[in-house]
Amino acid sequence: MDPYKYLNIRFNPDGSLTRNGAARLLPPSPAGEPVAGDGPTRRIVHSNDATLNDANGTTVRLFVPSGPGGGGAGRLPLILYFHGGGYVLFRAASEPFHNTCTALAATIPAAVASVDYRLAPEHRLPAAFEDAADAVRWVRSYAAASPGRPVFLMGSHAGASIAFRAALAAVDEGLELRGLILNQPHHGGVKRTAAEASSVDDRVLPLPANDLLWELALPVGADRDHEYCNPETMLAGVDAARLRRLPPCLVLGRRKDPPRDRQRTLVEALQNAGVSIEAHLDGAGYHAMELFKQDRAAEFIAQVTDFVHRHAGAGAGRSRL
Repeated sequence: MDPYKYLNIRFNPDGSLTRNGAARLLPPSPAGEPVAGDGPTRRIVHSNDATLNDANGTTVRLFVPSGPGGGGAGRLPLILYFHGGGYVLFRAASEPFHNTCTALAATIPAAVASVDYRLAPEHRLPAAFEDAADAVRWVRSYAAASPGRPVFLMGSHAGASIAFRAALAAVDEGLELRGLILNQPHHGGVKRTAAEASSVDDRVLPLPANDLLWELALPVGADRDHEYCNPETMLAGVDAARLRRLPPCLVLGRRKDPPRDRQRTLVEALQNAGVSIEAHLDGAGYHAMELFKQDRAAEFIAQVTDFVHRHAGAGAGRSRL
């Protein structure tokens, strides 16, 4: 297969991409958009864009619920969220991820800050990780205005790997975290795992497309054993004491997700380092199914909601200085 055709992208002579198949970008909704809740309950979720780093052109889209159980930002949990897309595709405003954040804000309820980080290959890694560190500093300032607000970090797919880096930055910045949510973290390596080798014709993330995404995202000349890709290399460079200061972590995976073997490696390594891990790696379906299937989306939202509810009032997080 032609991975460029599959992903509907074109590489330009200047090193940029034309993204022909990009999802529809939704504008923010300051006046609010209604979201159905349990039974007749409906909440309104308001969204606005704020500058993160003007020099880099990065922003944050903040979702805040009102209505039953919402009532504005108040002391609601704050979730710093990073979208997926292999570091190459999608934006915070892309319809699937805008809708995910709206649903999270309404259901938990919580304030959700979705980071519109820089994309590769125009901005290869570690640009997204640098933007994550900017977002952690933004959250620290935001949370300072409401002491005691429970703060969580969360990411989906490649965004989960960004969220992990953001959690390490939070440890260094002294930002108190109540939890870290990694939804199908996307990693790789030079030597194929069994799951990767069998994913040539995967219906969502076929191997040639996966390879191309890494080729576009990693620094020029780097292979997939680079610390930005391979979880074993990444963790080898992190002090164990630093890892132990991470908050409780929820890791979600799917039985037919090509990176699933890497996810198990990550979970086992974090457990061995003493991180409190809740792992549910056998979810039904393929990569990113919660973006396409209503039942999988409902299951995903319920898992995140349960984790946040259990940890929002758990006292001081382990990442506090």
